[in-house]
Amino acid sequence: MGNPSERADAASAETAVVDVLVVENDEAVRQSEADVLRQASYSVVEAEDSLSALACLTDIEFGAVVLDLYLPGLGGLWLLDELDDPPPVVLVTARELDYEVMRRRDKFLVYLKKPVPPSALLSAVARAATLSRGT
Repeated sequence: MGNPSERADAASAETAVVDVLVVENDEAVRQSEADVLRQASYSVVEAEDSLSALACLTDIEFGAVVLDLYLPGLGGLWLLDELDDPPPVVLVTARELDYEVMRRRDKFLVYLKKPVPPSALLSAVARAATLSRGT
């Protein structure tokens, strides 16, 4: 199962697996977050920028999105603004939240400050997955 659509189809066949989109431009951070989630049995798709993430979100129904706020080019705020009904979003940033971010508070579930401890990431994604499933 190589492409994201095949992984999403397989994940939807098993209700215990929730697809997570990890959007992070720093490859080491993205890989670390994805590895933590995969070790917890989540099916993960990775994107390095907002445009790639938007394409994934158009093609695949995700249970949660882990989104770096400050991406080069079109950042995380742009992506949040593009999504009318996003899956639960876990916002990740190294910076403090400002007014522009807080104006969009209804578009994200929780905010985590980098570096994110694995336990905090897993807790936030589990909460997002629960909301996504409606349980």
